[in-house]
Amino acid sequence: MYNIHSKTLPDLLHNCRVKTYPNGIQEVLLAREAIFREAGWELSDKWKTEAKAEGAASSEAANLARAKRRARAAVKDIALSNEFTHFVTFTLDASKVDRYDINAVVKKLNTWLDNRVRRNGLKYVLVPELHKDGAVHFHGFINDCLGLVDSGTLTGGELKRPRKPRSNRERVELLSRGCHVVYNVPDWKLGFSTAIELYGDYRAAVGYTCKYISKEQQKIGGRWYYSGGALRKPDVVLTDVDFDSFCDANKDSLSTFSSGGLEFVTVTF
Repeated sequence: MYNIHSKTLPDLLHNCRVKTYPNGIQEVLLAREAIFREAGWELSDKWKTEAKAEGAASSEAANLARAKRRARAAVKDIALSNEFTHFVTFTLDASKVDRYDINAVVKKLNTWLDNRVRRNGLKYVLVPELHKDGAVHFHGFINDCLGLVDSGTLTGGELKRPRKPRSNRERVELLSRGCHVVYNVPDWKLGFSTAIELYGDYRAAVGYTCKYISKEQQKIGGRWYYSGGALRKPDVVLTDVDFDSFCDANKDSLSTFSSGGLEFVTVTF
């Protein structure tokens, strides 16, 4: 005979979520109330009714903001859990694919990405962005597996915009002063590509990429982001913590914010 365990909704809700990344960094997100629900438990009809009523009461703008927030968190988790080496941009050539047909673009993109995952061991997370004219392109992170080539262009450092040095001597000088090589991805045959080796504050680069999600008002191709390969994710633990005591003990290192009328604090260890 099977012993079927059950939990009430309050048993499944906790006010603290701890994410531990492969590099040992821990991020704690603590809410004033218990809102984080344990995974793997089926909602009862009563809970589904309550959740549906809550969703109906939420405004469209609030739902959009919530969806973006979750997408940004997912991209951050992927980026911080994997050793990506380059920030990339992929554009589309109008002669090879209709850049305004999102479904056609996504079909081509997914085929290319799947092939690179199987053949080259590609790991990636990409965020789509629309040009002002409606054409789509992608920004994100990849690992070092695609045989990049030097484009001859440099960026960063003292340069206000990417450009090619006038001579090898100037190139060497610019590199010595903190400029960086812009690479191309020759295997990307669907348009133009750039790849810049990640440097400096990695978390800042992750935040920069997540901003592309913030600026869009809808999913592009049905997704806020695209990811694949043998990706790692952080370990997630839910627990219960006294809100005020935790804040007192970590007041010098925590950040506070509010969402949906609820108070949150976050701290990284």
